[in-house]
Formats: sequence, C-alpha cells, structure tokens
Amino acid sequence: MENGNRIGNLSITPTVARQTPRNDFGTVLAHTAQEVVRTGAGVVAALVPGSPMVSAAVASVSSVVSTSTSSIQRTGATASGAGSTAGTTGQGDQWDLLAAQKEMQAEGAKMNLEYMALQNDMQKESRAHNAISNIMKVRHDSAKAAINNIR
Repeated sequence: MENGNRIGNLSITPTVARQTPRNDFGTVLAHTAQEVVRTGAGVVAALVPGSPMVSAAVASVSSVVSTSTSSIQRTGATASGAGSTAGTTGQGDQWDLLAAQKEMQAEGAKMNLEYMALQNDMQKESRAHNAISNIMKVRHDSAKAAINNIR
C-alpha cells in the first residue's frame, strides 16, 4: 500500500561548525554604548559654546566609557567561560563602573536640561523677532499706502 503523503527520500546533512561569530549581549551593548558616546560627543561638542572645555570633558567621558566597556568585555568573557563563576564582591571594577555610569547619567541629565533651556531661549527670541518684523512690515505698508493715496 503506497501512501501519497509519505516523503520518499530523506536527505540528512552533517552538522557544520558555526559560521557567524558569537556575540554576547554585554559585549555588543558595551561596543554600542562606546560608539554612541563617541559620535554623540562629537555632535554635542560642535553645537555647544565653549567647545574647548566641552572637548576636554568629552575626552574624559570617552576614556571612562572605553575603560568601562573594556571592563564589561573582560567580565563578559570571564562569565561566559566554561565552569567559571563571576560574582561581585562589593568592591572593585564593578562598583567603579556603576559609579561612573551614574555620574555620566547625572551629567547627561544636566546637559539635557541646559539644552532645553537654550532651545526655549532661542524660541522666545525667534517669536520676538517675528513679532517685531510683522509690526515693522505693517507700519511700512501703511506708510506706503498713505503716500500712494496722497499722489
């Protein structure tokens, strides 16, 4: 008895070694954070007045981030090792990294508030300029119409 739904020939392929590199989440996150800080710092440095001071601050933040990412990568490599146990003892690199991260977040929040204040000031100045411009245009048009009526 022949069944029409039966698969005739099966093809079995041998297992092949992994072709793509193994990327752990911590390593990818650290690399991404480093790239974001590097590019974001360059953009912010160009926009903020007092660029030399900002570039010095950016250089120090970049060094903290690169140190932090290398620390994360080392910890990730240790934690992913076979049979090794990676734990925090409450001292050392992990806590330093956490403190640096909190400091960077505080600085980021402070910079965001200053940037928002700058944007608000610019919008206020733009509205004042537009209002004065409109008033001057109306005055000019009125004077021109009055002169044309006299002729």
